Amino acid sequence: PDNFGTTGDIPTHPELLDHLAMRFMDEGWSTKKLVRELVLSRAYQQASGGLVGPQLAAGLAADPENKLLWHASRRKLDAESIRDTVLQVSGQLDLAQGGPLLKPGTSADYGYKHTDTRRSVYSPVLRNSLPELFEAFDFADPSLVVGKRSDSTVAPQALFMMNHPWVMEQSQAAAQKLLAEKLADDRARIARAYRLVLGRVPTDGEITLALKFLPADSSASETAKRTEAWGRFYQALFASVDFRYLN
Repeated sequence: PDNFGTTGDIPTHPELLDHLAMRFMDEGWSTKKLVRELVLSRAYQQASGGLVGPQLAAGLAADPENKLLWHASRRKLDAESIRDTVLQVSGQLDLAQGGPLLKPGTSADYGYKHTDTRRSVYSPVLRNSLPELFEAFDFADPSLVVGKRSDSTVAPQALFMMNHPWVMEQSQAAAQKLLAEKLADDRARIARAYRLVLGRVPTDGEITLALKFLPADSSASETAKRTEAWGRFYQALFASVDFRYLN
């Protein structure tokens, strides 16, 4: 994307790019209208899986690298999406719009504590004090002009989801929220957690494993242990590959 594409590969759909450029100008250079047209297109709404048999074989034979966009490519959630999704599941996401971005009295960005729970689009981007989650998950360097973010899969990302206090706190909050809901049993709670975090229903095998891990319904004296176990269950979902990747 840098240098107007002069140092990259030639486009696979030049006529489409020309069409979109003309539409962009004809629509008064409206970025909002351009984005709407892109996200409502059939190509954008495809899934990475689902094709089987002759269709899949024909696609792989004709275009194994998917340059012609015959299916969606799996992609990772960016740092902002991870943060906002975790906060949404835990019930901590602040949906307020507008307003100041920085805490009152802030005079320097060194040591700034990112404790707000508003959507990441409102988070201040400080050169010398990025949230640790952003640093771990390939947020663009705010000191540079970055045309495309890095796309890494490294151990610190998994370690962050396994050990960072923020992830643990949000997992516990999600567990408390789930246990407060009036659901029939633990199977229903597991299904609810899967839908909230992964956007799908669990398989029978996943339900069995979860039931083995989670303590059964118990007396009020065991509430704290039960909440802690459900928090660890949520944290395992947040740390899973299914959460990190979109199909």
